Amino acid sequence: MQANRSLSSLLSVPPLPCLSRAAPCLKPLPCMLKAEVRLYVQQPWHRSIKRYFLMDQGDFFVHFMDLTEEELRKPVEDITPTRLEALLELALRMSTANTDPFKDDLKIDLMPHDLITQLLRVLAIETKQEKAMTHADPTELTLSGLEAFSFDYMVKWPLSLIINRKALTRYQMLFRHMFYCKHVERQLCSVWISNKTAKQHALHSAKWFAGAFTLRQRMLNFVQNIQYYMMFEVMEPTWHILEKNLKSASNIDDVLGHHTSFLDNCLKDCMLTNPELLKVFSKLMSVCVMFTNCMQKFTQSMKLDSELGRLTLDQGSVQGPPPESERIDDRPRKEPTRKHLPEHVDTPQLSSGFEATINNFDKNFSAHLLDLLARLSVYSTSDCEHGMASVISRLDFNGFYAERLERLSAERSQKAAPQVPVPRGPPAPASRVAIPAQ
Repeated sequence: MQANRSLSSLLSVPPLPCLSRAAPCLKPLPCMLKAEVRLYVQQPWHRSIKRYFLMDQGDFFVHFMDLTEEELRKPVEDITPTRLEALLELALRMSTANTDPFKDDLKIDLMPHDLITQLLRVLAIETKQEKAMTHADPTELTLSGLEAFSFDYMVKWPLSLIINRKALTRYQMLFRHMFYCKHVERQLCSVWISNKTAKQHALHSAKWFAGAFTLRQRMLNFVQNIQYYMMFEVMEPTWHILEKNLKSASNIDDVLGHHTSFLDNCLKDCMLTNPELLKVFSKLMSVCVMFTNCMQKFTQSMKLDSELGRLTLDQGSVQGPPPESERIDDRPRKEPTRKHLPEHVDTPQLSSGFEATINNFDKNFSAHLLDLLARLSVYSTSDCEHGMASVISRLDFNGFYAERLERLSAERSQKAAPQVPVPRGPPAPASRVAIPAQ
């Protein structure tokens, strides 16, 4: 009789006894999940994640990027994670994030590949490109700390049911995208600061410096408007919708659905789910970074040249003035030089090469930006993504790029149009000349 017990009786588990008479019994699972929903909505867990992963805490990121700028420039292999953790701890304590009760759950994570490779791998799942991208190297060059950097978050149970690893990966994608944009903006601003030394040069140099300054401002306008669109036109309104929906959630399925919808909408509206837009945006960021590196090197070389000139003048002043006889003999020789010097003293020897380099950067940036605007226009009309129209209006607020796009499309249509031969009729008859009768 004991051997013939049913399977249901074998699988039945008796209720757990209380540990003591004063301790309450364990709650059933539905009550636990309802308590978890209330815990997630009422406590500032999700606000803490927004503060760090969606860059809602401005002063913290200013301190953190100032402290880690030199360390994150190194290759990933040369970075010490414990040093980054210590700098993160210092930035948290120095900013208003010190009042966050969950700040100790924030950790450093160095990824094995850059953001573009990660996103393209996610978008290539279950396609023909998946195997090729899996076996390929993440990047051809060595990753820097900025390209591999991300935050991680230690979420404890039972909140890990909502903020799981899949949700954290999406938060990391959004964070890496905005963090790199913020880095490019800081680099362009540092170029603006270093270019203030150009005001010391004559007007002749300012003619070819103006092209570099104009291009820098165009790049800065592009990066700042993209950041404004992502933060204030995508994430902030979508976050308010999430908070409103969480207040009316009655079970954990509702919370998971609202949270997943929030992340999906943010990724889509931030242009991180379209491979074509992603590649063009990556090229634009690369052009901006290469331009800032070029300008920083050029400014450093100018500073070195001016320092060498100053040291030469100081050395001449230490040796003392020449005697009166030498000054009289050298006066006719120095007079033509004096007339020629103010006109060309500030002109670098490689001004033509510098101007060609800036023109090349300008051409590449304009071509990629026009490509991005054209794709955004098609994407907003064909897929009914009207939010992309806001990006177009911000990047092309005066219609400058729209005119260039119309000009390019007209040129392409003329080249693509087949040359229709002009139809030839029968040969015209020879004119008859009246011959008078003799």
